[in-house]
Amino acid sequence: MGVGGKNQEPSLFIKSILQHSWDAQKKQGYFKDNQDNPDKNIAVKFSEFEIGHILHAMRTRGTYTTFHAYGEDKTSIKFMPWQKKNKKSAKNDKTGKWEDVWVEVDAFSVSFVRNGNQNFVIGLEPGETEEVMEYLRFVLRSLFECRAARQEKEFNKKRNDSSNESEAPPF
Repeated sequence: MGVGGKNQEPSLFIKSILQHSWDAQKKQGYFKDNQDNPDKNIAVKFSEFEIGHILHAMRTRGTYTTFHAYGEDKTSIKFMPWQKKNKKSAKNDKTGKWEDVWVEVDAFSVSFVRNGNQNFVIGLEPGETEEVMEYLRFVLRSLFECRAARQEKEFNKKRNDSSNESEAPPF
């Protein structure tokens, strides 16, 4: 979340960096070598209304698509559900032994396609989807609190200015 614009309001930025390498032994991906390469990362700012659309898509397991243009860049954005295959340990009813079985879980995917040829895809596990939804709600609450505080400050300033005028002598 960043603060920006003329009103210095909270806003949502999502930055995606393509994975540079993979350590199979540690089962860990590395991104640092791509963080300064403009062709290997993307940052997108979302409006409060887009945040609402994203939340709705995640809550209803629907799809939300949008398009952003900034300078020479044209970016297609898509939030959509998908069924991810996960391994799970389960007890075999016949043998009574524990074994790994494949199950499908409700996952979510976020994709950015810049200029038709630069693809950034983020897969979200079910728990991660819930966390993202909570964070999006937090961003909206922060934005609304900022606006409410600014409006209260402006209201109090106007009220104080008008009460000072009425107390001033008529000459």
